[in-house]
Amino acid sequence: MIQNLSKKRTGFTLVELLVVIAIIGLLSTIVLVSFGPVRNQARDTAIKANLSQMRLASEIQYISDTNYQNALSRSDFLAAQSAATSAGGTVTNNFSASAYCIKSTLPGGGNWCLDSTGKIGNYVNCTSQACS
Repeated sequence: MIQNLSKKRTGFTLVELLVVIAIIGLLSTIVLVSFGPVRNQARDTAIKANLSQMRLASEIQYISDTNYQNALSRSDFLAAQSAATSAGGTVTNNFSASAYCIKSTLPGGGNWCLDSTGKIGNYVNCTSQACS
């Protein structure tokens, strides 16, 4: 009988395991909720960077043959446009031979627009090859 009292049980009870699982679940929910805005900011930054690449491709094309419209068929322009779209943006282009405007909606809210006159920012319209 004395031998049975000296033996210690090892391991966790079911209640202890359930409490630990509940605490881990609560902490993971808090972490996931707090990363939502950061994820949208990262997507916004990726879209802005891709629009800048589209601008660079357009300017290179204009230097090459003084026509912005030919940039629409450049592989680097198309790759940047595809990347911006896959990041969650809706890209719209307005190109003429002498001017362009590129705009995208941002998942975090708002728009990002840039044009051949040098405007870059949160503009509403992208018409007549200029942000306004």
